[in-house]
Amino acid sequence: MDRFERDLGRVEDVLRAHEPRIRQALSHVQGDTSALTAMREMGNWIGSKRPELRRRNETIQSLTTTWGADASAMAPFDEALYNRASSNADVYAATTRLAETAKTGEVDEKTLAALEKRIGDPAFAATLMHALGATTYRQVMAKTVRGDKALQRLQVALSKTLGTASSRMDAGWRKEFTSGLTGWDHQALAKAIRHGSFDSAFLLQVAQAIDAHDRKPPAQGGTVFRDPHQDPIVDMMAALGRNPAAAQDFFVEDPTALRRFLTERPTVNGKDEVGKAVEAATTVFRDRDGTEQNPSRGFRSAQLASEFVELQRERINKGGESAVPAGTTALILAAYIPDAAYVSERSGLSGARVRTINPSHWPPNEPWGAQFRTEDLRVVMTEVFEEAPKTVSTLMAAQTVWSERVLDHNAARGDRDGFAGAAKEVGAGFGLVTDATGLARIAEGQKLDDAQERKMKAIMAVVNTGLAIPQKAGWPITAGVVGAWTSLIEDSAKTDVNKNQATYEANTAKARSEFLATQLMAQAMFDHGLFGQEAGSSLSFRKPDGTLMTLGEMTPEGALQHPHFDAYETWVEDDHEGTMWKRTKKELVDAYDGAFSENK
Repeated sequence: MDRFERDLGRVEDVLRAHEPRIRQALSHVQGDTSALTAMREMGNWIGSKRPELRRRNETIQSLTTTWGADASAMAPFDEALYNRASSNADVYAATTRLAETAKTGEVDEKTLAALEKRIGDPAFAATLMHALGATTYRQVMAKTVRGDKALQRLQVALSKTLGTASSRMDAGWRKEFTSGLTGWDHQALAKAIRHGSFDSAFLLQVAQAIDAHDRKPPAQGGTVFRDPHQDPIVDMMAALGRNPAAAQDFFVEDPTALRRFLTERPTVNGKDEVGKAVEAATTVFRDRDGTEQNPSRGFRSAQLASEFVELQRERINKGGESAVPAGTTALILAAYIPDAAYVSERSGLSGARVRTINPSHWPPNEPWGAQFRTEDLRVVMTEVFEEAPKTVSTLMAAQTVWSERVLDHNAARGDRDGFAGAAKEVGAGFGLVTDATGLARIAEGQKLDDAQERKMKAIMAVVNTGLAIPQKAGWPITAGVVGAWTSLIEDSAKTDVNKNQATYEANTAKARSEFLATQLMAQAMFDHGLFGQEAGSSLSFRKPDGTLMTLGEMTPEGALQHPHFDAYETWVEDDHEGTMWKRTKKELVDAYDGAFSENK
């Protein structure tokens, strides 16, 4: 082909060079020059065809060098494929090689390397998908499900390439890709979205197709048995977890989906993936936009969070195992801790999923709130704390940050009724979380087991550092905000809580978290001068910047005397006449005590 194209080039040069001379010579002798027109047209035709021949030659070279080993024999040039590939040499070669993989289950190293270089090229990716076709693509992916390392590499590359192209795939391609599934076809779809970043609408359509096929009984073309080690639902959930919009739409558009994957459709090794998808659907979008009739994504988040807690409680009551990690549940609860604190002094029996009216003592424009039942929260928190004791610090820290926010808001306004309402909510919120740890019900002198000890350590860590937790991190709480607290809390938790005693006194946990709640209230009042002239007086437990010492700072490890703590305890018990301290402290403590289950 190279020689042929070069020879044509020489013919073109000869024609273009000699035709004018011959015409001139014939004209000079008044000869007939009409036949020379065909000679000129032939030169023009060769000139117009040579670029196309070069492109075809490049396509052949790409197929036999860039995208694979040299062919042992000549192969016919596929004109239809060349047109589908938009005359793109790499697309033609890639499509040819991948079509062979769909039949043989083998892939050449050069093909892999060439494809991996072009994963992020949108034009190449979209053209490849259309040239290959949805059915053949699915067949290739099916070969990778249980493939060797080379096929696993191909799976990743093709999935990422499809992600790059996903926003450009038309309705016809999508329909062909997701229709007519039989047997294990949904495994191929699941692997296709397992890697990379996808257009939300495309990902949702594929996920819905995977789910629909997974629900089919064998008589309707579904699988006879499930392979727990190649569960397409796990791959699907992993993809949804990376795309919050698609994850939320998946659980919202099918009212049965959340219940199905939390209580009915278990995965053997997919807890993390299911958890990430649910977390993305419930915590990423938080807003106050839209209306009940035209709900925003933030409204949908709150709706799903409410349903999530209710379903978790139902499952616990039936003795089932959680489909998501305890850490996921804790993070969702932390994201909605204002709603948990609000309902902790109420029954929460309204039946609504979303709370549309915020309490008057809350800061303005708080995002849509989830409506919970108090006992649902208590049951779910109790399980989470038992399965993962360190999550106690997640909920305690979230409650601390929210308490500071709502107390500070009302203290700044000087609103006594609002501040009292905030104090009651703070007390009840801390009471609910502490009650769920179960530590307050330990009999005096009873030795703590390992889980109880770790829960106690978590409470101590937050109480000892409560006022030092970053308070201005913003709201709502997200995984990133929780992560910002982690090192601070964990550093405090390194101390062996049982170093000096074999057992804990009864209600130590209860006393400690009440201490923190009260201290947060005092700090808000100091910050806004609500103690009057006393606010400017010298108190040993106040630092130069005006903040109160934490419990850990008042009671340093190894010190025989704790004068700052003693001074603070005496100060707390004072009525501080002329201020709202006595009233609000009493309401906080009463609400705190009232949140415990033994008082219900």
